[in-house]
Amino acid sequence: MQSSELLPKSTFLVALVGRPNVGKSSIFNRLTRSRQALVDDTPGLTRDRHYGETVWDDRMFRVVDTGGFEPDDGETIKRQVWQQAQLAYEEADVVVLVLDARVGPMTDDHYLADLLRRSGKPVICAVNKSDGHVGRHGYAEFYGLGLEPIVPVSAAHGTGMEDLVAALFAAVPLPAVTTSQDSEVGAEGVRVAVVGCPNAGKSSLINRLLGESRLVISDVPGTTRDSIDMPYVDQRGRHMILVDTAGIRRKSRIALRIEKFSVIAAIKSIERSHLVVLVMDAERGVTDQDQRVATLALDAGKGLVFAVNKWDRVGGGGRGEREFMRVVADAFPHFNHARVMFISAMTGRGVDKLVDGIHATYQEGMRHISTGILNRWLREVVEKHPPPRRMHRLIRIRYMTQISSMPPTMLIFANLPDQIHQTYRRYLENQLRESFGFGGVVIRLLFRKGDNPYDGQEDG
Repeated sequence: MQSSELLPKSTFLVALVGRPNVGKSSIFNRLTRSRQALVDDTPGLTRDRHYGETVWDDRMFRVVDTGGFEPDDGETIKRQVWQQAQLAYEEADVVVLVLDARVGPMTDDHYLADLLRRSGKPVICAVNKSDGHVGRHGYAEFYGLGLEPIVPVSAAHGTGMEDLVAALFAAVPLPAVTTSQDSEVGAEGVRVAVVGCPNAGKSSLINRLLGESRLVISDVPGTTRDSIDMPYVDQRGRHMILVDTAGIRRKSRIALRIEKFSVIAAIKSIERSHLVVLVMDAERGVTDQDQRVATLALDAGKGLVFAVNKWDRVGGGGRGEREFMRVVADAFPHFNHARVMFISAMTGRGVDKLVDGIHATYQEGMRHISTGILNRWLREVVEKHPPPRRMHRLIRIRYMTQISSMPPTMLIFANLPDQIHQTYRRYLENQLRESFGFGGVVIRLLFRKGDNPYDGQEDG
């Protein structure tokens, strides 16, 4: 059994676009198996972007539900459609154009189809409301848009979703199977996403590292809208790729629609990086948006380093640093093991130590523990604190092996894997950190039913 078969394969981004009230949010909820997006018959209900992550047939992908195309702030419908469509196909790996079978092709559908056809991105037409006599016969009219494939679906009843997912997989072929060795640093070096709230100093930090003004710096929040990759070699000859991402704004303050898609760029930058540097403003302190960014890194399984910028304006010596670290530990309980580096991008204070912290965190994420050592450790921690019974049944944890790195992923076999409570899973994770480190990186624990599947094959 290949370890890669136990994990979701690949991550790609799907953008749902279309006119108001065609069912984008309902399809989003069906694909993500959730009710995250509000659904109502009122056109234009989706004002912000909704993001979801889902797994179908062991393949993971993200879905973004976009607002309907309608006039806004005096803009013409075609200008608004063009702006939204352009942002969608630039950031997404595949675009789903959602259409309404009951009303047939509209002028705006033709205009949007033409834009998407010229984008060069894969486009799938999902003709929603294709249930009932009208719907079943109405979807064929959409072949006149000149886009294929055309998939009839009914988000209300859940029909056609498997066909839509199959079309998505056909549009984004499965990449070559990777192993933990594929995560090692290549010639380009460690890929680091620099993220944080607007005006926290992300671009200033990168300019300090590069020794030149590569990025535009302004006091106006949101200056950086695109993600920019820059190679960097430090004084010790270590290579990195620095990814400057657009600032992630508070939802209620995102006025321009183009700013909203900056969040997609940040998410994609995080996903294609080895680890994340979260730049925080020392004067502003920890914000809810800092916590949101850390959650993005956590969900993506990335390592995390906290860079507390503008510390020269705050100071306080060692005592001030210890107090701020306690604040960070309380605000980020899932990352209270991560490194907290106090820096000044303007003066260069602490930046060299930050680079060391980045490489040290990467090495933590690449650590691999032999199966023999892991199982000896497992017996000790289970004997010290056995899992509590569930429904009067004894839970037996039988075997453990590390199946990948970055993030470190452990596969654990037990007789009742679904009955192992979350508190006990946290206990195992905490014990792993206490024994082996893994500071600043996510540890993933996967539980499967069964005995030792590698009996007689344990290493070291």
